[in-house]
Amino acid sequence: MPDVSKRLAKGIFSTASSTLYTVPASTTTFLKALTICNKTATDATVTLLLAGTEVIYQHTIKAKDSITIPFLDQILNAGETITGLAGTASALTYYMSGREVS
Repeated sequence: MPDVSKRLAKGIFSTASSTLYTVPASTTTFLKALTICNKTATDATVTLLLAGTEVIYQHTIKAKDSITIPFLDQILNAGETITGLAGTASALTYYMSGREVS
């Protein structure tokens, strides 16, 4: 049973809800941490859903600030997704890490 620590996803949040990561078939994913960076001079909001449930809702990230959220092994099953969106176009980048177990 392989257990692989890895970067799950990275990119820029869109203003439309989009899929950031999908758990592969026959795999369980343990989300470890998410870092979000606001690279603009104005505050921006972020919403994040794990398996269709809001875990962060319109949270404000201050201008030119970064936050890291430790998720302490939030579990996602095969086929479930991590989705998200920002309130401002091209303002927020993300880097997500975790473990995939198959």
